[in-house]
Amino acid sequence: MHPRLLTNLIDPKSGQPLTLTSPVPSPSEIEQGTLVASTGHSFPILHGIPRFVPASNYASSFGYQWNKYAELQLDSKNGTTFSEDRFFSITEWSKADLLGARVLDVGCGAGRFSEVVLRAGAHVVAVDLSQAVEACRKNLRSHANLDVVQASIYELPFRPGSFDFVYCIGVVQHTPDPKQSVLAIARMVRPGGRLGFWIYERDWKSYLGTIGFKYLLRPWTTSLTRDQVERFCNLLESFCWPINRVARKCGWLGKVVMRLLPVASAYLQEVPLSDHDFREWVRLDTFDMYSPAHDQPQKFNAVAQWLREAGFIVDPRHPHGGISLTARRPL
Repeated sequence: MHPRLLTNLIDPKSGQPLTLTSPVPSPSEIEQGTLVASTGHSFPILHGIPRFVPASNYASSFGYQWNKYAELQLDSKNGTTFSEDRFFSITEWSKADLLGARVLDVGCGAGRFSEVVLRAGAHVVAVDLSQAVEACRKNLRSHANLDVVQASIYELPFRPGSFDFVYCIGVVQHTPDPKQSVLAIARMVRPGGRLGFWIYERDWKSYLGTIGFKYLLRPWTTSLTRDQVERFCNLLESFCWPINRVARKCGWLGKVVMRLLPVASAYLQEVPLSDHDFREWVRLDTFDMYSPAHDQPQKFNAVAQWLREAGFIVDPRHPHGGISLTARRPL
C-alpha cells in the first residue's frame, strides 16, 4: 500500500477516517501495519494489501482460480491485445480519457483490466473480495500508480465520489444482491465521473449452447467441492479438445460447433493463443462457469433503471453482448 492511499481510505462500517499504526515500510510501500478507526474497528495490512474482509468468503473459488492462472489473461504475458480490446469495447472510453485519472477496478481478479488502465496512464485502485488480490499485486506491483485492496463491494472502504472512472467487468452477476452491488459501486463515482459495467444478460440466448449447459449443470456442480469441480471441468476440456482443436480453425461454422460444447471456448476462437494457452484458458473459464456460489444474470433495462434512480445518465446500449453499459454522474 502506498502512503497516498490512506487519505482516501475510510472505515467501511462507520465511514470514519483511518489511522495507520505499526507500519512496516518497504522502499516505497507499506508492507504491513494496522488501519484503525476512532470507533475501535481495525483492519490489517498484509503483504502490502489492506484487508477489510475475512480471507475466506463466497468468492473463494475466484481467489483460487486467479492465483492458479495468475498470468494467463494478461496481454503482457500472452502476447495478444485481447484484454485491452475487450476493455475499450465494453467501456468506449479512450486512453486519453484515462490519462492521469483516478480509477477504481471493482472485482480486479488477477489484474487483466487493471494492467490495461495502468498502461493508459491512470492511477488505479484494484479491489477484490477474494485472495485474487495476491495475484493482482504480484502481477502489477511494478506499476507505481497501483494500489490493491481486499474488500467487499457492499462495504467499499473509500470516500464516496472519489474516483473519476469506476468499472466492474464480469462480477456483478456473481454477487448475492446484484442491485445493491451496482448501487454500492456507483457511489464511488465523483460528479462528472464515468461508470462502466459488463454483466451476464438474462435473455433467451443465455439458455442456448454453452450457457445452457452451465445452467443445466450448476445445480449439481455447486454441490461439489472445489477440487471435484476442477476435476470435472478438466475432464470436460480434455473430452472437447479434439473438437475445439479443429473447430477453432473453421470460421463461423466452427464457432457454432464450439457454442454447442459444455466448455467455455467459442468466444476465444479468434484470439491468437497458442494451443497450450487456449486449453488453459478454456479450463479456467469452464471452472469459472461451474464453480461460483452465485450466478444471477440481469436485464439491461433493469440495471439502467437502477442507475437512473441513483441519479446517473445512462448511455445507449453498447453492442458487446451481455449487459455492456456505461453511465455518467452529472456535475
